[in-house]
Amino acid sequence: MPTSKPFSNRIQRISLSIGILLAFACGPGLFDENEFLSYFLPESSNAKPQDQRYFFTPLLYNTEVGADTIQGADENLDAWVVYAGGDAPDSVVAKALYEGDESGRNLFVAQLSRGHAPALAYLRLANRIQRASGGGDQWNPIPADTVQLAQLLTEVRARYGSASDSFLRERYAFQAVKIADQLGDYAQARTLFDQLVTPIARKTFISDWALCRHAGATLSLGDTARAIYEFAQVFDRCSSRRVQAEASLRIHGIRFREAALTYAKTNQEKAAVYALCAIQPRQDALPLLKELVQLTPKNPLVELVMAREINRNEYFFLSNQNPIYGYDDRTKSDSIAFEDRKNASTTYASQLRKFALDAAGNDQLSDPAFWYTAAAYLAYLEKDYAEAATTLDKAEQAQTNNADLKKQIVLQRMLLLAAQTETISPPIESQLIGYLEQFSNGKNFRMNNAFVAVCQQFGQRYQQPDNVTKSGGWFSGCSRPKAEVGNKAALAKSFLLTMLTSSQLNRSGAYVNVNTDQLAIEDTTSAATVQQVVDFAQQDKPTDFDKRLLKLTGFDADYLHTLLGRRLLAEHRYAEAATAFGKVSPTVWRDEAFAANFNRNPFEVPFTKRMVAKKNPYTPVQFTQRMAQLQQQAGKLEGDAAANAYYELGCGAYNLSWFGNAWLLVKRSRSSAELGASLFGINKDQRQQAEQQLTQNSYYSTAPAKAFFEQAMKAARQPDLAAKACFMAAQCEQNELTIRLAIDEVKRGYIDFDDKEKIALKRKLRREQYSHYFDRLSMAYKQTQFQSEILRECATYADFVAKR
Repeated sequence: MPTSKPFSNRIQRISLSIGILLAFACGPGLFDENEFLSYFLPESSNAKPQDQRYFFTPLLYNTEVGADTIQGADENLDAWVVYAGGDAPDSVVAKALYEGDESGRNLFVAQLSRGHAPALAYLRLANRIQRASGGGDQWNPIPADTVQLAQLLTEVRARYGSASDSFLRERYAFQAVKIADQLGDYAQARTLFDQLVTPIARKTFISDWALCRHAGATLSLGDTARAIYEFAQVFDRCSSRRVQAEASLRIHGIRFREAALTYAKTNQEKAAVYALCAIQPRQDALPLLKELVQLTPKNPLVELVMAREINRNEYFFLSNQNPIYGYDDRTKSDSIAFEDRKNASTTYASQLRKFALDAAGNDQLSDPAFWYTAAAYLAYLEKDYAEAATTLDKAEQAQTNNADLKKQIVLQRMLLLAAQTETISPPIESQLIGYLEQFSNGKNFRMNNAFVAVCQQFGQRYQQPDNVTKSGGWFSGCSRPKAEVGNKAALAKSFLLTMLTSSQLNRSGAYVNVNTDQLAIEDTTSAATVQQVVDFAQQDKPTDFDKRLLKLTGFDADYLHTLLGRRLLAEHRYAEAATAFGKVSPTVWRDEAFAANFNRNPFEVPFTKRMVAKKNPYTPVQFTQRMAQLQQQAGKLEGDAAANAYYELGCGAYNLSWFGNAWLLVKRSRSSAELGASLFGINKDQRQQAEQQLTQNSYYSTAPAKAFFEQAMKAARQPDLAAKACFMAAQCEQNELTIRLAIDEVKRGYIDFDDKEKIALKRKLRREQYSHYFDRLSMAYKQTQFQSEILRECATYADFVAKR
């Protein structure tokens, strides 16, 4: 957000340090940590909504809200409703079962008390067990009451023997196994399962709850293979403990073990082991997937596992395009292990591709369109674009009812168009704009990834003259040569496509850090390029592509002329900026941003922080017109008249900088920490270039203003006028020192560079390198009235003079 005043150095350092810590915590940007660079939608598989939590993620756990909140029917609640009969609402039953509501006012409790006294007794005992089990959270844990749990176990075993029906007996059996497990008596938990659960003739999901506890006890006793088998059976057949069973393997980093299969009695049980292990992280799951297909080809996790394997290996193919989420080629490229894994992924992707093609021809598997699409995408990753297109044709011919799979097919068409296009032509543009319209502002982060990548690729191709001139140009009937017009139009299209990659224009709702920043693009684009964009938007005979591209960006004439004026002012081309601003609707200047940040006289620069410029009487148009007029007149005047004109120009140019009160006429945003932020998070070579760009950027250096003040000094006849101009030149020089300190602060580290060090360095640098105009003011103009006044008002200058 725009700010009108810089913070103190201390606050600046603290706030930026917090930002740096956040960057380390969350990766390079503010985005959902489950998001990463990927173009293949796992939703294109036939995965059930509740299984979306098992889609691949760089995190150990998938914590997406959507995956966690998707729940099936509450089979325990439903079982109680059927058992008890009656018409108590589900919400009332849930309060009795899960919130310990045993009051007679509860309709379900009242119902049990009338006709199901043994069930009510069980319910009350279960609530006592729950309370004794402890709870709380990781910050305020409530320990379990082990003494009470041991007593309750005795009571549970007694009631098991006297239970009136299998419904209650099975629940007492579960409670017994659960309590023993909670007490850490794992051997007893296993024994109780064998004694109490196994004999039950008609088992329900409650027995699987007990089996899940039995599996945990088995794992704690060191029998990992059997635990895998047992968790797999719970995962396969018990929806209400599916999440817990899978997490029990994941949290311990347990992978597939062949010995787990020895406990399986049927192909279904073997398949359950393969399925559960195949969705565990940090492993190649293709061998498990092959076995899963062989045993149970209709298993709903088959396609999900395939999608996981594709997503898991995408990074090794796409990482050169965007270093994100801690995956940075600048560091990873030096890792032998990383390079070995990347090379191995190429071979593995080929194996996945072959498997997908074989699966597409397997009549026992459903939806061959998915398998052809997967094979086509793997061919795309391997840059086998011709084969990718041919295979994608087969996917379309196979047809599908999966809407997400249909989107994936179109998305891959768009990616292939970008990958295969060398020469841009009107037919190519027609295809491109249709894809861009379909995938802009998509809520799925993978669609956003693909959209950004395609915009980037075409944006770069539009900058290649050999490609754009072959189309014959886009402005028919123009007097200029078609090649020249075509090239200028192509650069405008490149700019617009680049803008579409920004998070501000592409409001996808995704947070993954592949999007650019619209403001950064604006601030680094030349006025000449923006002029070409303006001309492109105003052309007499735009093509359909031209109109649709502009519509997609949402840029109107006010925006484009405001941007053009800003870029011209950044280059200090005042007359042209006045013309551009003159084409902007006056209502724009009444926006809150201008009202709040362009509200002080842009031709006044206070000598000290205690001074405040008067209220602004100028609109942006009037200000730029005045700057243009002064620039035109100054060269024709002499003496103090010329000096005053140059001085006023210097003040105007100064205020167009980061340090001034008219910065909003050059940029749309300003941050007190942006000097250091621009240098953070880049390597040594990049930092050197960034430092050079920073020191040479007139928005920060105020070099144009200093040049005007120097001209004022030369032209002035009155010493006080020259002294005032000299002091302002010194202010510009101190701005250069501020930039230098910001660079040093990044180099030394924000935490290590304390206030005392900074003050000492500042004084040293000022004396040795940044005192040219202070020296001149103190020596050449020491007899002026201005000198006397500024010594009283400016502590910085007074300190300098005192320590010369």
